[in-house]
Amino acid sequence: MSIKFQNINFSLFFKANLLITSLIFLLFLQYNDNYKLVNFTLTLLGAISTATIIYVLLYLLLFVFKFTGKFVLYFSAIIFTLINISLLVDFFIYKLFKFHINAMVINILTSPDAMDSVQAGLTPVIAFIVVIIALFVFELYLIKKLVSTHNDSKTLLNRRLNKLIIIPLLMIVLGEKVSFGFASLFAKNEILAKFKVIPMYQPLTFNRLAARKFGYKPKVQPKNAIALNAKLNYPLKPMTLSENPQPFNIFIFGVDSVKSSVINEKTAPNLEAFKKDSVVLNNHHTGGNSTRFGIFSLIYGLNATYWFPFADANKGPVLFDVLKTLNYQINITSSTSTNWPEFKNTCYVQIQDSIKDEFDGTPWEKDKQATAYFKKWLGNQNTEKPIFSFVFFDAPHGYSFPKEANPFNASEEKINYMTLTANSPEIVMTEKQYKSAVFYDDKLFGEMLDVLKEKGLYENSLIIYTSDHGQEFFEFGDFGHNTNFSSAQTLVPMIIKLPNALKGKPVPANNTLTSHVDIVPTLLSLIGTKNPSNEYSNGQNIFDDSFARDQVTCSNWTKNSIISDDLVQVFSNTPDKIFNNEVRDSKTYQLLNNAPNNSKMILQVLKENRRFLK
Repeated sequence: MSIKFQNINFSLFFKANLLITSLIFLLFLQYNDNYKLVNFTLTLLGAISTATIIYVLLYLLLFVFKFTGKFVLYFSAIIFTLINISLLVDFFIYKLFKFHINAMVINILTSPDAMDSVQAGLTPVIAFIVVIIALFVFELYLIKKLVSTHNDSKTLLNRRLNKLIIIPLLMIVLGEKVSFGFASLFAKNEILAKFKVIPMYQPLTFNRLAARKFGYKPKVQPKNAIALNAKLNYPLKPMTLSENPQPFNIFIFGVDSVKSSVINEKTAPNLEAFKKDSVVLNNHHTGGNSTRFGIFSLIYGLNATYWFPFADANKGPVLFDVLKTLNYQINITSSTSTNWPEFKNTCYVQIQDSIKDEFDGTPWEKDKQATAYFKKWLGNQNTEKPIFSFVFFDAPHGYSFPKEANPFNASEEKINYMTLTANSPEIVMTEKQYKSAVFYDDKLFGEMLDVLKEKGLYENSLIIYTSDHGQEFFEFGDFGHNTNFSSAQTLVPMIIKLPNALKGKPVPANNTLTSHVDIVPTLLSLIGTKNPSNEYSNGQNIFDDSFARDQVTCSNWTKNSIISDDLVQVFSNTPDKIFNNEVRDSKTYQLLNNAPNNSKMILQVLKENRRFLK
């Protein structure tokens, strides 16, 4: 075959795959709502533009192979298939979590312990394999069709396509980039926000040019650039104890993915009974809407954005430094591996020998084994010495429960994440599975309380029931967690039973905002540390007379939020020049396009996020 017709084969094969990839890009547009003609048109052009730019780069990469006959076609087929598979994976990730493939997804795929916390049904796996095979078979069919088609027909078709698409695609790329640039320059957030659904989108902005050449300075939004390998200044001063510390027993029972609104007499009868002896914080928020960041904020008393530098430095919390100084008997019992998330390198780095996290079976079976281990461990401790224990369950996260603990008549079928939507029959059954899992772990919680009572530890111990984050079932448009900062994902139970010796402490007024970051300074202040909480924490002692909050923060891998009674302000955790910050209604989580950011509050949070960095 002549070089001319080799080029035509490659050119037609290239154009066909550009069409396929463009169609996959267009699928992402359904994840925006409230389109207007202008922002829909620009987002549509942005998707086509992004696919075009990717293929221009691929063309340059593959150009050197154009003269290798069929080899370039088969080599290109592999590359195109990998790109389209990656886009489809990203499509379903965005469907569930409202973010594209990022550091968290890579962390999951590369961590040997990740699957301990990830539940996937068989149907999505089979469907994914079928799609991979179908894409590659289609590529082979296309190559065979091209090679067998008469050269004159291919030449004519290629000329027509060149005239039809090259100039329009060039105009699309230039037009949408210029349009985005002006939208960014004049802070048209209703336009800019729509582009976030497009994977790999690269913006063009004129902000610096306008400021330098024309003296126009667009409004600058505060951004939170996290130094991943920053040196720590934590605590600000060495921790010191009062002359007469009170090392009371501390028992924390955490259950993965339990939102406040799911707790009631039917789902958690033991917890409801426990509330009668306890302080119930009804407006309590986690510090992060995923396990990694929620537990970090709980154990450190720090904003979740500190995870990155603390993980890099393998720096543990002052909580355990103080407890070890007071000779606490320490126990960490976790149904899931503490290798992932990397709690052995952060939260528990200085108490490695106190961890039990190796259990077998389904999540509910692991929770049952964890309960048995806790009872056995407690039976071997000297009750005359102070005890700290943190038991962490996983059943609600895995929608897991035994047959005999199913008051909601949930099926035992695995969730098909590919078909799960707000209106699908699966969502009703999934929520029933979730509630039955909460019910089962509540049963185990009751068993552990009974053991504390049997051993005479209940009355004189501080006991906490809480969760790492909530769980959404499309109440605010999303499923699961780590997708938004709505109350379904951030509002978690915080029930605290004080020991008899501390009863009578000032209690926050009903619906006072509280946060996970307040728990460590509360515990350490009650035990008797001299340090003011701002020397080691972003939180406050909940039982202090002066306790007050106007807002709490909640973060994840890519975003930070400030939650008040009325508003949720969302801004980037990284230097982000693409999108303006969001302001949402805290009750409905609806986007408020015309609401201004509270820059003073944002700057205050940014300052807090740097206080313990050098």
